[in-house]
Amino acid sequence: MPGRILIVDDEIPVTRLISTVLGNDGHRVDVAHSCHDALTLIGQYPYDVIFIDIKLDRDQGGLALLKTATTITPTSRVIMMTGYPDVATATEAIRYGAFDYLCKPFDSLQISSITRHAIENRRLQLEREQFRANLEAINRSISDAIIMVDQRLQLQHLNDAALQCGYNAAQLGQPLDQLSTGCLGSCRMALAETVRTGRRQELKRIECRGNGNLTRIVSVIATPTTSEDGDRTGAVAVIRDETRIDALERQLQQRSRFHTIIGHAPVMQQLFTRIEALADVTSTVLICGESGTGKELVAQALHECGARKQKPFVKLNCSALSEGLLESELFGHVRGAFTGAIKDKQGRFQKAHGGTIFLDEIGDISPALQIRLLRVLQEREIERVGDTTPIKIDVRVIAATHRNLQDKVRRGEFRQDLYYRLNVVRLDVPPLRERLEDLPLLVEHFLHYFSRKFNRICSSMSDDVLAALRSHPWPGNVRELEHLVEHACILTQDSIITSEALPAEFFNIARQRRNSGPAPRTRPALNLQEALLQAQGNRTEAAKLLGISRRTFYRWLEQQPD
Repeated sequence: MPGRILIVDDEIPVTRLISTVLGNDGHRVDVAHSCHDALTLIGQYPYDVIFIDIKLDRDQGGLALLKTATTITPTSRVIMMTGYPDVATATEAIRYGAFDYLCKPFDSLQISSITRHAIENRRLQLEREQFRANLEAINRSISDAIIMVDQRLQLQHLNDAALQCGYNAAQLGQPLDQLSTGCLGSCRMALAETVRTGRRQELKRIECRGNGNLTRIVSVIATPTTSEDGDRTGAVAVIRDETRIDALERQLQQRSRFHTIIGHAPVMQQLFTRIEALADVTSTVLICGESGTGKELVAQALHECGARKQKPFVKLNCSALSEGLLESELFGHVRGAFTGAIKDKQGRFQKAHGGTIFLDEIGDISPALQIRLLRVLQEREIERVGDTTPIKIDVRVIAATHRNLQDKVRRGEFRQDLYYRLNVVRLDVPPLRERLEDLPLLVEHFLHYFSRKFNRICSSMSDDVLAALRSHPWPGNVRELEHLVEHACILTQDSIITSEALPAEFFNIARQRRNSGPAPRTRPALNLQEALLQAQGNRTEAAKLLGISRRTFYRWLEQQPD
């Protein structure tokens, strides 16, 4: 390849000869006859090769120029020339960075050959430096830690990300077993095993305690390294920090199990989001929903998500007690307040001080209690039965009902002002029939729970049972499903629950629905055709979409009119 050459010699015949030879070879040649002129040119142009006469300026000026030139342009190849060869001078020139030493007189072949070798040597060095620079840039940009060792398990290379693992540059050249990084050493063991066996080692999702003793979740891949001849030279480990990914996956898994609530349906995800938004506010929340939908679990999640989670969570079912007992349970009483009040009693509001009180079935309380409860919500104080001394309370109130309070307000059965006090924020818990996609999650949860409770091996339900579950109206919602699975687990000794283990009432309800109303949604031909269309004609996939067995799908298909 043509290059740019500088010839420095005070003998004009010499410079003319070299210039002619190298010019004919296609190189661009500059000439200087003194150190001053040479330094001026070196400062202006990046020379590939510089020829310098040792006896420049009739002295040892060539060696001084050599030292200066290698400082200014360290990538240039400097060839020293002399008419008086001397071992000491040649040795000194090489020590100062000369590429080669050329003795006068020389011919054109020598000039061309030594120039070609010098340019090639410079090109290779620049390529190596560029490769090294690129490698360093890659290492700096990679967030994965990279650690390399040789066959003796001595640390040879590490990147910036490896500093988080407790390694540092001062440890280069040291054996791995003598390094202290403050961790369990899983990556070092993987490297040692790879060096010993020559096989790739992979560790997935392990705990790592590196720099700062912070616990991270990492994956390690150790791979053997080889020379150009294929001989093993050591191993390299790539350590990927998957802490965030692991946390996100855990969060995704937990999202279908928000505290003690199970649900993956969009309506449940919206409910979870609203619970999180309301967790740290003190506003009263009214939870509405049918019986058995899990309103108490929602109230408990509201409490456990907020700042009051370390304080009491007190529950009371308002429909389970008479008016007199309910009043005493809520507000407490003093000794002698009524017959049987032999000592002072603390009410639920006092017990919940600093925390949360959950009033279930709030729509069933009497008008008199409605007035007292309204005062508590307005004044944030209570009076015990038989006492007139107000007691300040700091309680968050969460109420729940399966009734339509607005209808009760219109009928005059529930105070409108209390309704507005309770209904500051409303959460609607969807019935099970509106989130049937959660059936498999709920069934799996209850199967696991009751299998452990009754020492059973129930792990799943047959396709026909699942299809029946999907077509059921679920008037009792999740509570009804829980009792159904409990019944099935008690009666089943096998791992798969079949229809024989379900109570007869369950099928009676389904039979009554078929006789009194339209067929289940999964039976009409329209749904079958939609499933086939979505599955692109694949009947097995269509059956899966409908949640039934392939045999049931074929039977239903045969029953459809032509």
